[in-house]
Amino acid sequence: MVNEILDPPAERDLPPAVARKMRAQLLRSAGRRAARRPRLRLAVIASMLLVVMSGVTAMVWDAPDGRDVQVLAMGPGELSPTLRDAAEQCLRWHAGEEKRHAAEGKPAVSLSLADLSVAMERGDHALVLFMNDVGYATCDLRSAGRNREVSGGIFADPWPHGEWLPGPVQRLLLTSTEHDGGDVSVSGRVSERVQRLVLDHGDGHTTTARLSGGAFGLMTADARLKADDDPQLVSYDKRGVEIDRRPLFQAEDQLDHCYTTPSGKLIYGKPSGSCRQAEAWKR
Repeated sequence: MVNEILDPPAERDLPPAVARKMRAQLLRSAGRRAARRPRLRLAVIASMLLVVMSGVTAMVWDAPDGRDVQVLAMGPGELSPTLRDAAEQCLRWHAGEEKRHAAEGKPAVSLSLADLSVAMERGDHALVLFMNDVGYATCDLRSAGRNREVSGGIFADPWPHGEWLPGPVQRLLLTSTEHDGGDVSVSGRVSERVQRLVLDHGDGHTTTARLSGGAFGLMTADARLKADDDPQLVSYDKRGVEIDRRPLFQAEDQLDHCYTTPSGKLIYGKPSGSCRQAEAWKR
């Protein structure tokens, strides 16, 4: 005789008491198995939601060659394991520099992981920007590999004009895979007026930056930027109106305009008769 999986076995050869006990045990077991199924489904759904939410908070791309991965994290809560290792290594380097500056009587910027504003990873290369009310630090790191130790360095400096920006945008960190071109990784500060920031490649393509807490970060993927195309950072206000446009590869000491505080004090650029007003920065 063949039974359904939840049916008790044939009972004609069993004593009545044993048959009743076996039936009760089988039904209890079946009941427990059935009750677990909804929980398993909920666990799967929760995992799917976690993946979806992770996709919202951190941008991750596979590079065109399929070998490297690009990660852009805005804040310590979005760090990948390798980026967290890189950030912690940057802080160890900085701690050594901070002690040396203190011994020499130079101003130092104290940093912690909570000050991490932007972190970018492209293959084995990581870039980290730390910012707080005292100053900022940029770190460039290449992770350890086969027959290769971790290498890189960190530069920290107190803000010369921490609460003010040269207009809506201030670029603090820029690297490119080629001289003034190729793919770029860019980060810096923005004022509250900036609600959208875009890199115009100059060839009909664009890359949108991520904004968070007064910071911005962007990474291009297979962009092939060229300095001759004059790529520019373009910022927009909440109405979508363009409020600023500046060359990506232009150094701060080559700004097209000078900038002053509301009181008229010159803080950025060379003096001229038509300075613009610096914009406040808030984290």
